[in-house]
Amino acid sequence: MQRHGRLKSMIVKRAYNCYIESDEGVKLIDTTMGSGAQIIGHNNELIGEIAKQVERGTIYTIPNCHTERVNSYLKEHINPTLDEQYIFCNSGTEANMRAIRLARAYTGKNLVGRFHGGWHGGLDGFLEEHPSNRGVPKEVNDLFRVLPYNDDRCFEKITKDMAAVIIEPVQGSNPRSDIKEFLQKLRDHCTKVGVLLIFDEIMTGFRLSAKGGSGVFGILPDIVTYGKVLGGGFPIGAVGARTEIVKTQGVFYGGTFSANPLSMCAAKLILETIIDEKHIQYDKLNRVGNLFRDELNEFFIAEEKKMRVIGCGPLNRIIFTDKFIRNREDRDNFEPENAQKEFSDKLRELGVFVNGNGLYHFSMSHTTEVVEELIGIIKQGCRGPS
Repeated sequence: MQRHGRLKSMIVKRAYNCYIESDEGVKLIDTTMGSGAQIIGHNNELIGEIAKQVERGTIYTIPNCHTERVNSYLKEHINPTLDEQYIFCNSGTEANMRAIRLARAYTGKNLVGRFHGGWHGGLDGFLEEHPSNRGVPKEVNDLFRVLPYNDDRCFEKITKDMAAVIIEPVQGSNPRSDIKEFLQKLRDHCTKVGVLLIFDEIMTGFRLSAKGGSGVFGILPDIVTYGKVLGGGFPIGAVGARTEIVKTQGVFYGGTFSANPLSMCAAKLILETIIDEKHIQYDKLNRVGNLFRDELNEFFIAEEKKMRVIGCGPLNRIIFTDKFIRNREDRDNFEPENAQKEFSDKLRELGVFVNGNGLYHFSMSHTTEVVEELIGIIKQGCRGPS
C-alpha cells in the first residue's frame, strides 16, 4: 500500500480509522472525516450495531422505536431548555430549511438574517455569495439580509421586522475560539428587538462538545439545528426549539426518509456513547486540536511563513496569511488566490487528504501520534517558498 504519490483521481475505495484508500491503492490520512460527521473514525465500533438495524428494516414511514429515545436523550442531556420533540430530516440543509420555515411561521415575518462567511447548506437564499449561485431568483435572495460577521455593525441591520438570525457558533470559513463576546452580544440584541436566534450546529454540534458550540460558549439559542455527527455516518438533520415555538401549528416538515429507523438507530447510539463517554472524549479531541495549532504556529512563526492555524477544539483551518483575521472577508483580502488548493494538492501527494473546503476535522482515531505525523508532513510541504 502506497502512502504517497501523485494521484490521477481521488476516488475512495475504502475508509477505516482516520485513513482512506484510493482506487489506485494509495493510503492517505483523512482530515475531513466525512466533513466532520465521523467523530469516532471510519468503520468504527458502532457500525456493527447500526448494521443490525438493516435486518429489521431501513424505512417504515411511520414512527420507529429509536426516535423517542433520541428525543429523550436530547432533552435530558443536551438541551434541557428546549422542547422534547425534535423535527427530524435527512440533511443539514433540510434542517436549516425547516428551522427558517418554523421561525417565519411563529413570528409571522419573512426576513431572515445570515452572516457573510457562513455556510448553511444549498438552500435557495443561502447562495448569493457562492460562485455557483445561478437559478436562485432575486426575490428569494431579497428574503435574506447578509450581515457582517464578528463585527458590531451587524446589530444596526438586525431589526424588529426580521423573523430570525441564523449563525454557526463557529464558522468553518474562519473557525475561532474568541467569538463568545460577539455571540453574547448577538443573543442580547436578538432578544431586545424580538428576533429569534437560530444556532446552526450542523458542523459544531456534538463536535466541539457534547452540547456543541452552545455548550462551549454558554449561549442558548431559540432554535437549533443538528446533522453530521448526530447521524454517525448516516444522513440526518434535526431541529429543536423552545416549546412555544415548536408547537406552532400548520407547518409542514415531512419527508419519505425523515426519521428513518437506520439514521435514528445511529443517532441513538451516538448519543449514548457521548453520554457515557465510551468512544468519544472531548478532552482528547481538544488536546490534539491544541497540539496541531500550537506546534504548527510555532513552526510558521520561526520559519517566517505567511501561514497560521486557527480553530476551535478539533476543528481547524490553515490560513495563508500571517495577519490576524476577524472574519471571512479579511481572509479573502489577505490570502493569495488559490493558495489553499495548491497546498492541499501538495499534501495529497505527501499522503494527506484535505477536503476542498480546507477544514481539518479531527476524530478519536487521530491519536497524538497521527497528528504528530500530520504536523511533520505539513512542515515538509512548507519547504521552499511559501
